[in-house]
Amino acid sequence: MASLPPFPGPGHYALHLNAPGFYLLLLLLLTFAGILFLLHRNYPGRRRAVEGFFDAAAIDMAFLLAGLALVLALVVLDPRANRTSLALYNVVIDGYWFTFSIPIVTVGTSVEDRSRGSIAWKLPSLAASGALFLGLFAYYYTIA
Repeated sequence: MASLPPFPGPGHYALHLNAPGFYLLLLLLLTFAGILFLLHRNYPGRRRAVEGFFDAAAIDMAFLLAGLALVLALVVLDPRANRTSLALYNVVIDGYWFTFSIPIVTVGTSVEDRSRGSIAWKLPSLAASGALFLGLFAYYYTIA
């Protein structure tokens, strides 16, 4: 039986923010911010419009903000990282996890919300996203 990887910490791998995936992550978050700004500017006082924006974008923004926080924490705390930190960094920066998990969780959440909870897909979609994260982490950890 394989042992669990060590906690993120110092090591031999250089982590940096000067990566296309990091800039794409920032661009996506700025795009959401721009859409929200335009919504407020062009339709002031339209609370339902803002609620609709957050209904549609909340999951995406939560994933992107969590990814940004993880990458920033890894780079700031351990710019010379171990394999665990490198694998976590790559899961976010390479973007494959976002590509699959965001649509899965968005659909699961939407189905549950629109069915008023009678079709419970939110937690299973989050579990699927978590399993995908762990699978990608294991892949990146083994190739590091």
